[in-house]
Amino acid sequence: MRSLRTLLGQSADLRVFSFGLIWSILGTVAVRLTPMITTILISHWFGIEAVGKFGVTYGTLVSASFLASTGVSLMATRNVAAYATSDPGTAGRLVGMALLLATVSSALIGLAIFYFSDEIADHLLKQPELAFYLRIISPIILVSALNVVQVAILNGLQRFKTIARLNMIIGGLMIASVPVGLYLQGLTGSFIALGCAYLAGCLITAPAVAQALKARGVPLAFRGALSQWPLITRYAIPALLASLLYEPVNWICTTIVVGNPGGLQQVGLYFIAMQLETLLLFAPQIVVQVTIPMLSTGFGEANRRRVLSMLAMSIGTNLVIAICFVTVMMLFGDWFLVLFKLDPAQHWPLFMIVVFASAMIAGALPLGQVPVSSGYMWAGLSITGGWAATFIIGTWFLQDYGALGMVIARTIAWSLQTLIYIGFTRFAINRSCRTPTMEQSPQGIS
Repeated sequence: MRSLRTLLGQSADLRVFSFGLIWSILGTVAVRLTPMITTILISHWFGIEAVGKFGVTYGTLVSASFLASTGVSLMATRNVAAYATSDPGTAGRLVGMALLLATVSSALIGLAIFYFSDEIADHLLKQPELAFYLRIISPIILVSALNVVQVAILNGLQRFKTIARLNMIIGGLMIASVPVGLYLQGLTGSFIALGCAYLAGCLITAPAVAQALKARGVPLAFRGALSQWPLITRYAIPALLASLLYEPVNWICTTIVVGNPGGLQQVGLYFIAMQLETLLLFAPQIVVQVTIPMLSTGFGEANRRRVLSMLAMSIGTNLVIAICFVTVMMLFGDWFLVLFKLDPAQHWPLFMIVVFASAMIAGALPLGQVPVSSGYMWAGLSITGGWAATFIIGTWFLQDYGALGMVIARTIAWSLQTLIYIGFTRFAINRSCRTPTMEQSPQGIS
């Protein structure tokens, strides 16, 4: 029986996947734990309604940042991975274009939220007191979006160890500063501290990106960057539209619920439930981050065996993580609810739905990257559009059930999307990949 070390040494893809996954998990833990720790502290110090205020405001920040960066970051990761070796000049212009577009789009979105904060809080959220917090987070959108794109560039270069180290530093800053800001200045202090951590992240990530590009022989170029505009049409625009449909959907659904009687409490409960989903999905999402550049290479080579191998590794890894998490939550889930000062007897059904839905999402996440990696971005946009419509319509009809209605609608939407992704993955592999020869086997690919 071959040892694990021998197996890793014989398979380049498995070795890169394994070590990339390990480094990425180490680096992401602290960053993903910050919202959960903050939510626990808010629930204990200020109550569930304050959690609702934090959840709506933080959700606005996340949605706006992803709106500004998701399309650009996916385009950067996919195409930097594809061109860094074969055409460094094109890769350098793509990096320059990604940074320019992220800066402009995030600045415009931040300005819009700042100037229309009163209208958003009064008419959309129906919570006028949130206008002040919206103005606070508006400049944070710029540094948050830039940070996402910088990490996407490093991901395309497969610098997982560098990403891990940076995330450890940024996560450490968040965990150290956000609770202090919350203690000293309440929600205002927590958002200011969060913004300072993101700014520090941008400043320390910039030289790391420059060093990684230099090591790969990729010249960063802003002049002529817009000559790569066809890739914006092919990748960034459909990914941007997908982010319009995907990320802000949570915000839209919370907006539907928050205006109802007791809406802030229900949004607070939903936000806590999403922390549980985040806890389960943080490792599977890292698996996906590691998979995207390798899966893109497999589709680029039309190598069916390599694509299937990467999907099998990523889906299998995610299912193992999900099964372990479900088991732990079945045994110790009451403790999680007590952390947030919730009554297990009253809220256990809601959180069990979230647990099992998250396990399903974990297994399906790698399939969701097939449209990106295979170049069928507009098909991926259509699938995401169906998910968004299902979630919003379901929340609208179930809004009287508050957080429970949102969770049920979200679960239905993910279930339908998973079935569609299974069918599309089979189509994309049959359409894009040929059966490899012995020379094209994964073991022979460097």
